[in-house]
Amino acid sequence: MIEIIKTLIEALANGFPGIRGMREDKRRRQLGAELFLLYAQMNQLMVTAEDIVQHLEDYAASMGRYMNEGTEGRGPEYGRRVRHLVDRQRDDLLHVRLLLDSRSAVVQIIEPEAYNRLVPLLGLKQGALDTLHGIMYMGDLPLDPSQAEIDAWVTRLPPLGEGQARDASQSLRAADRLLWDAGRRWRENALPHDSWGRDVHARVVQYLDERQPRRQLEEIRSSLSLLRSTLLENFTIADVLLEVGEKGHGVRRI
Repeated sequence: MIEIIKTLIEALANGFPGIRGMREDKRRRQLGAELFLLYAQMNQLMVTAEDIVQHLEDYAASMGRYMNEGTEGRGPEYGRRVRHLVDRQRDDLLHVRLLLDSRSAVVQIIEPEAYNRLVPLLGLKQGALDTLHGIMYMGDLPLDPSQAEIDAWVTRLPPLGEGQARDASQSLRAADRLLWDAGRRWRENALPHDSWGRDVHARVVQYLDERQPRRQLEEIRSSLSLLRSTLLENFTIADVLLEVGEKGHGVRRI
């Protein structure tokens, strides 16, 4: 799941090379407001992801000690305590998904290469964000997809060229097909929301070792900083607040 957040934020952070050429009009103000709201919500995604990774690291270390002593220790508690983090991240992902629907100014203006990276995440009927939301609705913690899987999706999707219509229905339908089997596998590999025993400990240790989520969090922070710089360089706070006020937008927890 960390890789989904990383891909999402990197695509947006690098996807707006033409902002400076936009006229100072209503569309520019709308884009600035949406980017402001997205930045705020993605920062919340990041905070919750950090809490989840810290929880997994604490569990791996604590359970490892108890297993060396020949006891189960407090392992079951960690499984139950991760539920509230899963619920929080589920709501964070849902809000980002709603902000990035097909009508948003952000999706309409983002450059093609970045947009192609977002296609499998957004989908037409059920993108990766929707699939993850369904898994987390049951209280389980998805560890998939890996970055390699995300990159493979992008290479298999029909490319979106310059000036192509933003409905991109062919690419979206292709993304939905790719995700059909993947979603089932993600559900099977997700960490359960109830007690965690020795088998879960082995999976968590392997995940931390192979996927290096702490390093990925550092990379996400860098991309968030780039997105924030884009906001500050291209939009005035006054314009953004005016648009937010007119539309009644607000960053809220769903």
